[in-house]
Amino acid sequence: MKRRGRRNNKDTKEKFSSSNIESLPNELLTEVVARVASCSFKSYINIKLSCKVFHEIAKERYVYQNATMADFPIEPSWERNKQEKINKLTSFMELCRESGNTEALYRKGVMDLFKNERTEVAKELLKKAANGGHLGALYVIGIIMIFMGGDVKEKGVMLIGGMKKREPLRTIARDCRKSLIEILENIWVKNPHVLGQRPTRCTLQHQRSRTNGWSSWPPIDSDDEDADFHCDACICDVEIAHVISALPAYSY
Repeated sequence: MKRRGRRNNKDTKEKFSSSNIESLPNELLTEVVARVASCSFKSYINIKLSCKVFHEIAKERYVYQNATMADFPIEPSWERNKQEKINKLTSFMELCRESGNTEALYRKGVMDLFKNERTEVAKELLKKAANGGHLGALYVIGIIMIFMGGDVKEKGVMLIGGMKKREPLRTIARDCRKSLIEILENIWVKNPHVLGQRPTRCTLQHQRSRTNGWSSWPPIDSDDEDADFHCDACICDVEIAHVISALPAYSY
């Protein structure tokens, strides 16, 4: 009789708990799950499996939009991951992009540009990410413009130069560059339009670098790499040099 009583108490407690969750506003529950998803993918899975209510809310567009990409590799390894796991990861990333997740859009845009040779698709993805407030996507758009040349090249120079003129934008731009190079170092860059280009905007940057005592380009995470640069073209040449250093050698 005692055992039955304990089991009944447990069932009552579970029903009471579920009832409490369901009584809360859906907007509040969605915000809770979205914040969990923004911190950790593992925690997102745990809360999704915790109860039926959260399982359904975890599929909300707002949740996918805010999910973190930090737990995912730049590109899944075929050696370490089974095809089923890769398919699930691909499906999740697609849902995040469709929901407007700016980091997911940014990653896909960079991949399509440098690896998959889908320049126009890449630009659209990066524009969506930039419009959503992703500064890394805005930085890459500027780099693309410089690589493309022509009239858009000057727009790219102004964009990148504007990001590097003063703090705190200079720090943000440096972080954007490091993020881009991290992706480039983890994928197979194949786009010949990128590999075959070595755009240069100013011929004075070498003289300035020697004046500052640099024997080569400043370190990628240098705090004062642009301290003596007052020309947008010089600043952009430094940025392009860093990006090119992460690209594989190209044979014409």
